[in-house]
Amino acid sequence: MELSDTFGGQVKLPYSTGLIWSHCLLNKEIKDNFRLSGWFYKREEDSKIIKQIKNPDIVAFSNFVWNTKINHRVAKTIKELYPNCLIIFGGLGNPNKKNVKAYLKQHDYIDLIVNGEGEITFEHILSSYLHGRSYEEISGLSSKNFITKDRDRIKDIDTMPSPYLDGLFDKLVMKSEDTFEGVIESTRGCPYQCTFCEIGDLYFQKMSMQSNEKVFRELDWLSKNKIDFFYNADSNFGLLKNHGEIVDYMSQLKMDTGYPANMMVDWAKSKADKVVDLAQKLTDANLLKGITIALQSMNVDALKAIKRKNVDNNKLQDFINLYKDKNLKSYIELILGLPKESTQSFKDGIYKILDMGFTDYVNINAMTALPNTPFFDESYIKEYGIKIVETTPAFFHHENAEDLIDEKEMMVVGSETMSIDDYIEASLFKWYISFCEYLGTTNIVANLLNKIYDIKKSDFYDRYYNYIKANDSFLNDEYKITKKSLQKILKKEQCWGRKVEDKTYDIHWEFQEATAINLLENKKSFYDNLKEFISNNYKVDTNVLNNIIEFQIYKVSSPDITYPFTKKFDYNLEQVLSGKQLKNGGHEYMFSHKNFDDVTTWAKEILWWGRKNKSYEVTIVDL
Repeated sequence: MELSDTFGGQVKLPYSTGLIWSHCLLNKEIKDNFRLSGWFYKREEDSKIIKQIKNPDIVAFSNFVWNTKINHRVAKTIKELYPNCLIIFGGLGNPNKKNVKAYLKQHDYIDLIVNGEGEITFEHILSSYLHGRSYEEISGLSSKNFITKDRDRIKDIDTMPSPYLDGLFDKLVMKSEDTFEGVIESTRGCPYQCTFCEIGDLYFQKMSMQSNEKVFRELDWLSKNKIDFFYNADSNFGLLKNHGEIVDYMSQLKMDTGYPANMMVDWAKSKADKVVDLAQKLTDANLLKGITIALQSMNVDALKAIKRKNVDNNKLQDFINLYKDKNLKSYIELILGLPKESTQSFKDGIYKILDMGFTDYVNINAMTALPNTPFFDESYIKEYGIKIVETTPAFFHHENAEDLIDEKEMMVVGSETMSIDDYIEASLFKWYISFCEYLGTTNIVANLLNKIYDIKKSDFYDRYYNYIKANDSFLNDEYKITKKSLQKILKKEQCWGRKVEDKTYDIHWEFQEATAINLLENKKSFYDNLKEFISNNYKVDTNVLNNIIEFQIYKVSSPDITYPFTKKFDYNLEQVLSGKQLKNGGHEYMFSHKNFDDVTTWAKEILWWGRKNKSYEVTIVDL
């Protein structure tokens, strides 16, 4: 059982359990004596799942933070109905060996917990079950009565079977009407020890690789089965030489067949200058949404606390300039809620990025305390004064988010340097800067004011934030609504995100996305208010400002505009964005973009799927 949620009409193929069962089927004794009578991969009502399970001998759960509550409910019910059924939990949602006994005492319906990699351990469990042997001799296992030694990592994952290649997923796809997402594991393990990440544990430090030939065959399967999107579960893509060959193959496959249409990778953390050629090829094949620059924080003390080292600012500036020169989209990853981070240092970090001239997307994630990380260690919590609360899973774009109200995610909402109130304020700043700058709403204005009047973007956004908090306006109303929602979320009174029911029905959007949807009916008041703020705070020519505001409005995609269209401006504003001097002489621009028939499709494609590669940008031609 590997239950995932449905997003945008797609659900993940059960890759983790697929790997385990594929391996077990290599054992003839297991293949001849066990039958997989049910494979559950999609969240449904508990009763619907349980109804399909008839007198089982063994039920195994792949347990993660997003499905742990439903796993426990279903497991408890199965144990009540079938007391002799062996209940097994595996996955990173289970506690480490240090805390597992208390966990099993609390959840006494679980018989065994698999620690670490599960393929060989699960095979040994089935063999022992078949022959009536004790489980105490099996490495990598915990129970109420014993904890065995750690299982050695699989040295060569290339020798392990694949559920793509042995026909296992063929059967699943043929039986199902669902649309699937894929996962490929070109490399397993990570050499880094970041404290917020569960594979930062020493157990996962050594890296094991799949051969290119095997990866190519799995990609062929994705293409043949028209899998639109897949995730490469490699924590440092671009770090190894063979990754270039994988990129060549993926790119050619996409150009030849159209599938997979999109992919996501986590790029090598310290090799930003080494992945440019790879990213260029994926971009040319229209496979890539952007290069990740995984900074997590700009605060040196916060980075030390999470055992993380970033490139220095000079090197970061070089990377930003390099990507810009190559016309490659990139996006920076930050985490809100790290120890030693304050609200002011969090803001200052973003301001520093803005003043470096980075104009692409910054993805700011909330800090989740994962079970097998130091954030669940008492000494680590005490050292940094970490505050953790239980919320629903921090998922967005879910059409039935209320189904998750009983699930949990442990969110870091403060530390000795950031109170919970400070955390809410930092989250509101995240909403504000993401809406204004990273969804394009004011970034053209901020860039043009910087280039024409030398107004630093950090100054503009700092003053504007204080202004919208203090003055009645559309954005002030959105600020108050967002704040109230955040307060409820941290009390687990509602799910993460916000609906815009009159326009997009039951989808739970990220807060900045919901504000962008509501802006559609409030553009005039919003931009009039923005113009007033600029006039009151900076010495800007009135006619230039009027042109800038109008240019900003048309530069960002909107479902209520029909493209293409032409518009005359008094100044060469598009050229100014490219570094030219401002000239008054009249320019006629043609604005082109995809047309949308409804708000929901526009919001999905522009605000959600396309946010990391600035899909909101309208193409402009100077006539």
